[in-house]
Amino acid sequence: MLRDMKRALLLSVTALLMAQAAFATTVAEVRKRGALVLGTDPTFAPFEFKGSDGQIQGLDIDIARAVARELGVKLDIRAVGFGALMPQSVTSGRVDLAVSAITITPERARIVGFSQPYYRSAQVFIVRAGNPGGFAWPAGSVRGKTIGVQANTTGQFVANDLLKSKGVTIKVYDDFAAGLADVRAGRVAALIGDAPTVADLKGRLPGQFEQAGQALVAEDYGLVFQKGSDLAAAVNKTLARLRASGEYQQLLNKWIVQK
Repeated sequence: MLRDMKRALLLSVTALLMAQAAFATTVAEVRKRGALVLGTDPTFAPFEFKGSDGQIQGLDIDIARAVARELGVKLDIRAVGFGALMPQSVTSGRVDLAVSAITITPERARIVGFSQPYYRSAQVFIVRAGNPGGFAWPAGSVRGKTIGVQANTTGQFVANDLLKSKGVTIKVYDDFAAGLADVRAGRVAALIGDAPTVADLKGRLPGQFEQAGQALVAEDYGLVFQKGSDLAAAVNKTLARLRASGEYQQLLNKWIVQK
């Protein structure tokens, strides 16, 4: 019975992926529409965030604009919470492309398509400036501490894999900013986030946050689209051109590299 259930589940997943590939968004459809619909969660500065004018900006957004420009269409940016963005907004076709510091993982790659990696990052612990709780990793004990993560992120996956067995309580947030607020208030010992986010926080909110301990795991980011979509070739072509022309380094200098 169990074997039959597993076989049925595998067939269902296979059928879902075949159907997704059959109806995947195409470059021709994007060009006919005149717009590339981008989904992003604008809470991950410096990759995507709202500026003082309320417009969404960041490294990821500039890369997506380059993709749209080379397709000859405008970029239609939709703000979507990460939990809904990955993977539902992509697999359902509500967005053509997703970019939001999205880590490439084998599990996700079974469901959605990924571009070539465009940025190497790491998951780290974010604590209050001065680290008043003395949080340390991996040297210090984390048993009994509460650690914040954002839903459906690799931070949550890493926490479940590495920290639960060490006696850590995992608190899940739909919104990254809510996690930062709890770090600031001392309601959680630390929040797991991306390494470049710490540098950005130090610049935008001096004296409030810092990284504690070593990185938990390194990771690569990719742009996301439906499996089987020919957007894959278009996106990878744009990434290759940005690197070859030097524009990618200019974007890194603009958003990431600390002056």
